[in-house]
Amino acid sequence: MPNVAPFRISYAATAFALVCLAFSTLPRVDHLAFDRQAILAGEVWRLWTGHWVHFSFQQLFLDVSTLLLAGAVAEKEFGLRFIAKVLIFGMPALSIGLLLVAPELAYYRGASGVVMMLAFVAGAAFWSRRSGLRAILVMLGLMVAIKAVLDAAGFASGMSGLPAGVHVAWQAHVLGAGIGWASARLKLKNLQ
Repeated sequence: MPNVAPFRISYAATAFALVCLAFSTLPRVDHLAFDRQAILAGEVWRLWTGHWVHFSFQQLFLDVSTLLLAGAVAEKEFGLRFIAKVLIFGMPALSIGLLLVAPELAYYRGASGVVMMLAFVAGAAFWSRRSGLRAILVMLGLMVAIKAVLDAAGFASGMSGLPAGVHVAWQAHVLGAGIGWASARLKLKNLQ
């Protein structure tokens, strides 16, 4: 019988998901969403809370389910403390990145940028620790890049769960991937 490690949940990602689910029960979440003008006017809590609120149940379900999977893998590789730090500091870094590189993005809700952050944390660990997976990681990275290009060109799939007139914030995905990869690479470098 093969020796297979049991699946473990991510405590950090589960806590994040529970906050998303709790916020989904609120009748209005406009005061929590990433709103460029409100942030620039001093409502800094939105740097975090914009990642916890969603436009629809479908978007929430997609974000939370992928967040739990990516978080479980990332936390198994790096531990709870590091993943909690990535979430706590990565969320505002991602929001500040959106303020800087996407001036046309006035409003944002969702955890997909955070999902990409955790997925790329896990990917960086696999890149360093499991070199046999590098070809698969390159293919997955190319798929993410192609999806970002298609999203930027306006070819977002109907699976996103976004209401009519709301476009995929592909910049959040790219920034999340970069923050996740850089965080993990720095951690791995410090471990050497």
